[in-house]
Amino acid sequence: MRQIKITLLLISSLTVMAGAIIAPALPLISDHFEGIPNRDLLTKLILTVPGLFIALTAPFAGYALDRFGKVRLLIISLVIYALAGSSGLYLENIYAILVGRALLGGAVAFSMTGATALVGDYMEGEERANFLGIQGAFMAFGGTIFVTLSGLLADSSWRYPFGVYLSAIVVLFLSAKVLFEPPKEENAQASTLHQGIPWRTLWPVYLTVFLGMVLFYVIPVQSPFLMRSLGAQQGITISAGLIGGTFMAATASFFYNKLKARLLFNQIYFILFLLMGGGYLLISYSPTVATAALSTALAGLGAGLIIPNTSLCLLTQSSPQNRGRIMSGMTGAVFLGQFFSPVAFQPLLTFSNLQQAHMLAACFAFGIALIYLVGFRKKYP
Repeated sequence: MRQIKITLLLISSLTVMAGAIIAPALPLISDHFEGIPNRDLLTKLILTVPGLFIALTAPFAGYALDRFGKVRLLIISLVIYALAGSSGLYLENIYAILVGRALLGGAVAFSMTGATALVGDYMEGEERANFLGIQGAFMAFGGTIFVTLSGLLADSSWRYPFGVYLSAIVVLFLSAKVLFEPPKEENAQASTLHQGIPWRTLWPVYLTVFLGMVLFYVIPVQSPFLMRSLGAQQGITISAGLIGGTFMAATASFFYNKLKARLLFNQIYFILFLLMGGGYLLISYSPTVATAALSTALAGLGAGLIIPNTSLCLLTQSSPQNRGRIMSGMTGAVFLGQFFSPVAFQPLLTFSNLQQAHMLAACFAFGIALIYLVGFRKKYP
């Protein structure tokens, strides 16, 4: 079981690389394709297209995983992940690279949904809750490491960060060796596959994780600009908010199991949105880089609870036969939230500055916390 857990953690870490791994290379990519019409827009699409295609592919991935087997399709998705993700290493046409990024998004939809569904198949109870917390921490820490590595590679060439996607080959062979399809009765599988899924109780969870990710991605997208507006000049100082927020998110995920042992799902949602709102509220009044970084860390502490709490909440409502479809809804909601975060935040900057926009984000987070305190108190244990 230890090898299985390590493999699932490695697969989870691959999902965070879907877009962010090439972020440090974007200016160099834009320079390389000088002369191409709309090169700035096309370069930004290289970053965002995977998230959009993850969200679009996730519903189909969920059905296919339930119908044809999770492990088989997971392994195929890792092959596509390695080939499509590394497309920037050898392709010269920016439009071909965009096609590769779209295929990468589809592969991530299968791999992320399949890995989370297998957690539900392999583990139960406290073991499951504990693993999901570690998974969230692993994804947060992994994202920080991969983006740092990408920045170092980009100093040599804009192509080299694409090579990091080839790490999926190692995970592929490990997955083929240790993962197995959980045994189930064929008749039970067939009958449950076409059985209705309780969407009425699931959609509030999907909506919650979508809104949570919209708020969470304010940190990686906006904090560098916030730090610069407060006087930060050096790269490490500009990244202080992102580093602090990511570190605290990982810490919160790591201790999720202890929190869940004492609280209901709704109570945890209330706490996490309260923490995020508190962090953004303090940011809006922060006069220095140091206070803004500490405030961002507080918001990250709440944000780190979103993925493990949502994963466990959905897994407890699923069965082995419909787990892929139910978890695919979460995959789509997570990456739609990431995709729409800058889209939703940007209009706020047209009539306010960054700190005032964080104040509005804080009010939104407090509103969601209030809804969970009042409206959904008894729905999910």
